[in-house]
Amino acid sequence: MRTRTTTALIAAGLLAALTACSTEPEPAAKAADKPAAAEPAPATSSAFLRPTPAQEKTLVTALAAIDPGLTVKTERAISRSVGVCDDIRTGKDEATVVKNAAYRYDGGDATVDEAKGAEIVQAIKDSYCTA
Repeated sequence: MRTRTTTALIAAGLLAALTACSTEPEPAAKAADKPAAAEPAPATSSAFLRPTPAQEKTLVTALAAIDPGLTVKTERAISRSVGVCDDIRTGKDEATVVKNAAYRYDGGDATVDEAKGAEIVQAIKDSYCTA
């Protein structure tokens, strides 16, 4: 008897769940309910831009002049510059670019504050990265 009651309760629950689902599409949104169009993307490509070998040499020299600790691991210094360049090319404001650069380069063999971050950003701009 208990099995029939349990089966009946399960069937009733399934039937209630099925009737709650509708296969009809929701009515189309009114023009006033539609979200505003998204802002256009920046004109520059968001693809990461890497320096050429000649630009890498210029960049590493500039970074070493700021702080030799920045270039202990050359490939790391270059890969961090790619992230900074991406910030520049996607139109982030200067303060954010500098703050992010300081964050990216801080640690390891170099201590980087925002003043040094600004120098790093300028070195990246001068060596290869333009907006």
